[in-house]
Amino acid sequence: MNDIRRPLTASLILLTVSLRVTQVPSLAGSKAPATIEHTHPVLWKDPTNITSRDLYYGPGGKTDEPQGPFTFVSEDAAGSSPKFTVVDANDVRWKVKMGDEARPETVASRLVWAVGYFANEDYFMPVLHVQNMQPLHRGGNLVSRDGTVNASV
Repeated sequence: MNDIRRPLTASLILLTVSLRVTQVPSLAGSKAPATIEHTHPVLWKDPTNITSRDLYYGPGGKTDEPQGPFTFVSEDAAGSSPKFTVVDANDVRWKVKMGDEARPETVASRLVWAVGYFANEDYFMPVLHVQNMQPLHRGGNLVSRDGTVNASV
């Protein structure tokens, strides 16, 4: 899937929950970008009716929210936060991010989007159940044996 709106293959913070000891799980997903015809790169566009923006669901809205079940694909060793990729019931790839960045990244994406900048479709989920979960090199202590990533741990 080609994705110009998200820095990761799937950029949707789905399991972004603050854990004690500042560990937070988060999920990110990608879909094909909408066709935009521009002659110049665009980072911002007038949000027109800013009061109509849904800050709970963000730029993807409720319709783009990830849908379980989720199946483990691979671990991602890039960056400073532990993360891995899953595929949801709609065959959309999502990046599950854990650690300090997850919750603030979701909030920041909403605020930036609300004022007109393009932003990732990030979602917050307190619990995520992952099928076929594999042991992780980073953040494995945040995932239970049954594949549950729980922000309240």
